[in-house]
Amino acid sequence: MDNPYKIVGDILSSPLFPECGFSSVDLYGASVQKKTEVSACSSFHLENESGTGDITVYLAFPGMELVYNDMHMEYCNKIQDPRPGIIEINYCREGRCECAFGERSYCYMSAGDLSICSLQRRSHTSSFPTSHYHGITVTIDFAGITKEMTMILELLSVDLSRIFELSRKQDFYIVRASKTVQHIFSELYTVQERIKTGYIKVKLMELLLMLTELDFDTGKVDYVYYSQAQRNCIRQIHDFMVDHIAEHYTIGELAERFKISPTAMKNCFKGMYGVPIYTYIRTYRLQIAEHLLREGQLSVAEIAAKIGYTNPNKFTSAFCSEYGIPPTQYQKNV
Repeated sequence: MDNPYKIVGDILSSPLFPECGFSSVDLYGASVQKKTEVSACSSFHLENESGTGDITVYLAFPGMELVYNDMHMEYCNKIQDPRPGIIEINYCREGRCECAFGERSYCYMSAGDLSICSLQRRSHTSSFPTSHYHGITVTIDFAGITKEMTMILELLSVDLSRIFELSRKQDFYIVRASKTVQHIFSELYTVQERIKTGYIKVKLMELLLMLTELDFDTGKVDYVYYSQAQRNCIRQIHDFMVDHIAEHYTIGELAERFKISPTAMKNCFKGMYGVPIYTYIRTYRLQIAEHLLREGQLSVAEIAAKIGYTNPNKFTSAFCSEYGIPPTQYQKNV
């Protein structure tokens, strides 16, 4: 092997953003609106009819990028073509991420989960059912990894060929929240800015070592796929309840209206949105109330009625439970 110190120097002195080849930004589609560059990274603002988002992209090593995602939108890219030789690794810090494969398979990530996705054969898109998602994406373009980088990875016991072959065998894999995953990613949100670029490189090496030892043949039943029909039905139920937020429906009434069994409805809704139906709607109502209180145009009683609380005292109790103070006091403080 060549002098490892020279190899490391060559890698670390490589341009931060290559002029050609694959870029993680390509995966975000037409929602990318604006770019801001600084010395260590590039930031992009995303916007479409479903909301807004922001991403910050770091080129960690040749062929490897790390992206911070802050999404307040339902989706960022509806159409994504297969990209041979590239894998996408996602860590969900907050919120909910829907991963769609082809046209008929959907599964969901929650806080702390890690997914490994090959973009080799099938189109793959991600959306955010709750319009709230914070997480980290790592992309590996195997064709973009230089000879020098491969030698460094070998020196550190990273088996890049094994990772590539395993990703080709299984299009999608989820590692549920664990201490190992938490250790790798959580500190990327607390690291000091002056050492962030170097720290990202260290953490990416930890991730590659974990993937080298990962057994892709275990844990396949640890997550559930939902059919397109199930997903569409639950989305309709969600939208119906949001559009009729001041009204109250029982599980039985909703199941009958949308032609689905109550058990399947409850299980699918929790799988997609992360919480039971009534918990989700309660939180959604209170979020609307918080927004209306900030606007200051309506009284507390009017807001309570607008979101379906006929008893203002029950509204006050629910708001206190969610935000820690009564709505009247919250309205005075904003």
